[in-house]
Amino acid sequence: MQRARLKKYAGWYIFILIPLIGTLVFNFFPLFQTAVGSLSNSRGQFIGTTNYEIMFSSGEFRQTLVNTLYMAILGVTLNVPLAFIIASLLNNIGKGKGIFRVIFLLPMVMSMVTVVTLFKYLMMPGEDGAFNYLLNIFGMAPRLWLSDPQMAREMTVFIAVWKGIGYNIILFFAGLQGVPADMYEAAEIDGANGFKKWLYITIPSCKNTFTFVIITSTIAALKRFTEVYAISGESGNPAGVLKTILLYIYRNSFSTVNYKDEGLASAASVVLFVIILLATIINTFLGRDRDNKVRKKRRVA
Repeated sequence: MQRARLKKYAGWYIFILIPLIGTLVFNFFPLFQTAVGSLSNSRGQFIGTTNYEIMFSSGEFRQTLVNTLYMAILGVTLNVPLAFIIASLLNNIGKGKGIFRVIFLLPMVMSMVTVVTLFKYLMMPGEDGAFNYLLNIFGMAPRLWLSDPQMAREMTVFIAVWKGIGYNIILFFAGLQGVPADMYEAAEIDGANGFKKWLYITIPSCKNTFTFVIITSTIAALKRFTEVYAISGESGNPAGVLKTILLYIYRNSFSTVNYKDEGLASAASVVLFVIILLATIINTFLGRDRDNKVRKKRRVA
C-alpha cells in the first residue's frame, strides 16, 4: 500500500526535491561556508572569534555599521509612507491610472549605475549643476551635494528612493484593490470624510501589504551597495560616510585596490545576515501582534 502510494506521488516529490536541492546548494551551503570562514584566518586555520573581535574594535567597521543603519532607517521611513500616499492618490484617480503606474515604474527599468550617473550630473558641485542652478535662481548658495559629508548619505538615499519607490507604489496599489467597497460606503453613511476613511479603513486594511513592503524595503536598504559604489568607488568617501557593510565586505573579498581579508569579509557577512534576520523577525512579529489585538477587540465586542 505504501509502495503504491509512493509510486503514485514520486513525480511530485521529485519536483519538490529539485528546488530543495537548489536551495541547499546555493543558499544554505554558502551560508554555512561563510560562517565557518568567519572563524578562520586567510590560510583556513580555525581562530575562533578573533575576526569578530578585530572587526568590532575597528573604527572603520563601527562607522560602516552606523552608516548602514542610518541610511536604511532613513530610506525605509521615506520610501514606505511616500509610496503609500502616492498609491492612495493614484487609486482615487478616475482615468489614466495605467499611465501613472508606467511613469512611476520607468526609473526601475534604468540600472542603478545609470541613475547615479544622471544624478551626479544634476548634482555637480559647481553652478553648472541643475540643482545648484535652481538654488542660484532663489538666491541660495550652491551645495556640494554628493561631495559634502553632511549631505552625501541623505542624497544617496534620495537617489535610491527615487529609483525604487515605483515598486512599492505598485505593491500598495495592488493592496488597495482588495479593500472592500462596502466599508467605505458604511463609513460614508456614518458621516466620515475622505481623510477619516483613508485613516481608519484604508491604512488598517493594507496592514499585510505594509508588513511585506517594510520587510522587503528594509532588506534592500541594509544591502545597499551599487549606489554607494557608483558614487564613491571602494573608498566610501566623502569622509567615509558612504561606507556600508556590503562595501566593507567587497573591500575585504573582491577588491583589487585595497588589502583583502576574507575572514573579516565573512564575519561582516554573518553580522549583516543577523541584522537582516532580526529586522525581519521584528517586523513579522509586530504585524502578527497587531492582528492578535484586532481579533481580541472583535471578540470582546
